[in-house]
Amino acid sequence: MTTIVRPGEQTAHPPATAERCSLCGSARYKTLLRAKGRKVIECHGCGLRALDPMPSLSRMIAINEETVHPFFQACLEDESSYRGYFANKLDDLQQQRTEGRLLDVGCGAGFFLDAARARGYDVAGVDLSAVPTAYARDQLRLDVTMGSLYDYRAPSDAFDLITIFQTIEHDPNPAALGAELFRIMAPGGTLMVTTPAADGFVARVMGKRWFGYRNVEHVTFFTRRSLQHALEAAGFEIISLDVEHGKKLTMKYVLNRLINYYYNHRTFIRNGLRLLHPAVFLLGKVVLFEPWAHLYAIARKPETASSVGPVPAQLPAQEPDGGRGAPPTITDE
Repeated sequence: MTTIVRPGEQTAHPPATAERCSLCGSARYKTLLRAKGRKVIECHGCGLRALDPMPSLSRMIAINEETVHPFFQACLEDESSYRGYFANKLDDLQQQRTEGRLLDVGCGAGFFLDAARARGYDVAGVDLSAVPTAYARDQLRLDVTMGSLYDYRAPSDAFDLITIFQTIEHDPNPAALGAELFRIMAPGGTLMVTTPAADGFVARVMGKRWFGYRNVEHVTFFTRRSLQHALEAAGFEIISLDVEHGKKLTMKYVLNRLINYYYNHRTFIRNGLRLLHPAVFLLGKVVLFEPWAHLYAIARKPETASSVGPVPAQLPAQEPDGGRGAPPTITDE
């Protein structure tokens, strides 16, 4: 969703040069805030909040590669917290379906897939980053593919269950993402989604300093209204949608995120978080609890819906920027 407005503009209107909202197609928006050198606008039609200008998917892949190494190491060190969180998600998933072919989009190191496999699901995963996918394949012996969901080119109606945790906010085209998730899911299949809650208590209190806005990998920001619109517009029937608390976190993991969100991430990534290790070594066992800050949705593809047909071509968003907007400038705000 790329638009052109005067700085500080707060009135929703359709500028003549605006592109349409990537979720609902509306050209009406308001400038919501500026955070870390980036402008966030809110669509008048569906409530989606998004960057303006919107970087392409290829640009987002490049940003992801800049940040993946320190985050991946922190993820490994917090493995027990992740597995505890994912165990709860699997409990919920088994209430919908106890077996079947499961795809985890944005699967990371594969902790969720490993746990799902142990419960009898036939699992596969896809992730943009080489480092975590290599770990999932080599260490956990999982069927994981590196690349975008669009490159994955799964057959239509291929999966009985799809999970996508903390990933939809990284995609510049949520409507296309929803359409692809719907296409590859079998009729009657279950979708499970989590994403930072832009209308949650933490986001409302922190305003422009909310971590969701300051994470350089996030390009869309969902409220309950816009996530409901995204799922229903794709064809899904919503079973539940609410704000949830997150997982337990170690102090080192929290410091890792704070540095990336609130300081110059490139400087810290170049120097490495090893500089902080002596200072936080004794705090490594301290456990914090993530507040009520995430949206959590479970949805279903109708039994009568089928998407059997040819695999669509790659989306234009995967191509180089090509005039879709310059990469965002990241500054210490």
